[in-house]
Amino acid sequence: MIDRAIKSFVQHRVGGVIVSDEKDEIIYSDPRIILSDHALRTFKKRKPSMDDEKTWELSDTDSSKYYRVETATVTEEGARLQCHLFTDVSDYASLFKDISDYSKQISDISDFQKTILGKLSHGYDACLPDLCELCQATEGTLYMEIDDGEHIRISSFHKRLQSRVTENSDEYKKLIASSRFDLFDGRYCFLSEQTGEQHYALFLRRGMNFNEEYFREASVYNVIRLFIENGVLREKIIYESEHDKLTDLYNKDKYIISRDEEFGRPEKIAVFNFDVNNLKLVNDTRGHEAGDRLIVKAAESLKSIIKDDVIGYRIGGDEFVVIGIGLSSRQADELKKFWEKALDEINKDEEEDITLACGVACGEGEYDLDDLLGEADKRMYENKKEMKKRLGLYDR
Repeated sequence: MIDRAIKSFVQHRVGGVIVSDEKDEIIYSDPRIILSDHALRTFKKRKPSMDDEKTWELSDTDSSKYYRVETATVTEEGARLQCHLFTDVSDYASLFKDISDYSKQISDISDFQKTILGKLSHGYDACLPDLCELCQATEGTLYMEIDDGEHIRISSFHKRLQSRVTENSDEYKKLIASSRFDLFDGRYCFLSEQTGEQHYALFLRRGMNFNEEYFREASVYNVIRLFIENGVLREKIIYESEHDKLTDLYNKDKYIISRDEEFGRPEKIAVFNFDVNNLKLVNDTRGHEAGDRLIVKAAESLKSIIKDDVIGYRIGGDEFVVIGIGLSSRQADELKKFWEKALDEINKDEEEDITLACGVACGEGEYDLDDLLGEADKRMYENKKEMKKRLGLYDR
């Protein structure tokens, strides 16, 4: 009775049995154990040798089954047989796989967060390559409104990171107003947020192996949002530390740093010194607000010639310096003429004309920057005296 009970338990509760002989031929197979042809070949190849008692594992990918197999040799009526007790552990294997996948996901996201946090000193769009790699996206694009609301910076990553500034438009405003997971032109909105007065949105284009779980993972979203907003705040702090609040030109501290680094030591350089005429008189007679308006007008005239290789600084109350990187003497003369025309246009629209004295010095090849700065300053004061004499301006 006990033997029958054990046999029944083994057959119905523990698992099925396969029996093989010394020739490796299967002479009995429990009908509940159905192995695919591939799994059967694997079974014959991997099963232990005769007299070797062992517990091992066998997977049948065709049926998504995973078995634990206990093998032992028995002798009946002079014949040596191998008995293989199969126990279906597919549910446990699936659980282990889920745990393994989850552990990998945690590890991937943790590594991603460490990488992103390691780039906090970079620009706010430096997160795009890493986010695309994590989510297996083919392209990432970040739209960031600029403070004036009239322009937008577009940063995109596809093999390499690129950035450009362009005029804001209804299309870009629609993009930035998207909600998370919205689809727009084949791209999905990863986030759409606001920091201060600036709105921004980030879109990803899906690839063949796009990882939906990482794309929707809240911790990934949070670290990217914090990274971008930290980058924007960092840019603002740097900008404010380098720019003059009244004119929006670079300030004296930035000028000193750039000068000490010799503006990159270009082969050619042009130095322009400017000074607003009679600012003290305006301050004394009409108040400092009127004087500030005069300084702002002066700065506006200089902005007409400022570009990537022409940099403007306000270094004192009414003193400005413009550095032309790579400019020859001829190009410096042309730039000065262009500035004079811009100043004339500004004066046409104003009740009171503003005049600036200007001195220019150029260097090429082996030059001494301090000598050029001194020469430009000297020529500016000569021009100032000449202008005051010619215009009959007050000489302080």
